[in-house]
Amino acid sequence: MALDIDRAAFFDAVRRQPFAGHLTADQVAGMEAILDACPADLGVEKPAYCLATTFHETARTMRPIEEFGRGKGKAYGRTGFWGRGYVQLTWEANYAKATARLRALGILNAGEDLVKTPALAMRPDVAAAILFYGMIEGGFTGKKLGDYFGPGRADAVGARRIINGTDCDKLIAGYHAQFRVALMASVRIREGVPPAISVTQPSKTLTGPPSPSKIVTPAAKPALTGGLVRSGAQATGGATRGLLNALFTGIHNALARKV
Repeated sequence: MALDIDRAAFFDAVRRQPFAGHLTADQVAGMEAILDACPADLGVEKPAYCLATTFHETARTMRPIEEFGRGKGKAYGRTGFWGRGYVQLTWEANYAKATARLRALGILNAGEDLVKTPALAMRPDVAAAILFYGMIEGGFTGKKLGDYFGPGRADAVGARRIINGTDCDKLIAGYHAQFRVALMASVRIREGVPPAISVTQPSKTLTGPPSPSKIVTPAAKPALTGGLVRSGAQATGGATRGLLNALFTGIHNALARKV
């Protein structure tokens, strides 16, 4: 079962921030695939960080991408196992691990194999499952979502270590805050339970999730370790990465001043 949110309200909210007033059909389709793959019990902070990571790693397209240059100059590039997905999967051994995990989850059937058909990692449902379970289980760097988000803690800056050290950590934390607002605006209210209470402090956000109960739709709201992945920002090449990050940082700072 996917995360239970009012998707119309969610898309209305993210259209404003972080998408600056406009969403394409491809961006919506990409986020639909991510929301469909999101485990129902993940809360709000963790999916918000997965969405923020995708926003950054795919240069805001929210669609699975291939590594720029297809791994040219890298050992794995010669084998065909260059980066693919929302968070890019690399190396044959990691394609094999992902195949086994996704079969166990029922996402791939017995005839589907990422090693035999690496392009399967570009299928949105497959890419989304790799995104979530890699980040939940620590398959990318050994760091996982539970190390940074949970009762009494939300470290969206430190969470970048799940994917790529400290690269653009504060920028992505800003995106996390915007996706979090959108999810909080669209999560379904449960009858007899007050909405989640958040206490924001300089270094973290404390969130109390609602308890399970009868679901009521709310009133209308404003509309796998080292070498497993290459960051999309790295994969697009140094020059492109620098231009994109400068552009994204400028947009992010402009948006922040309006808040």
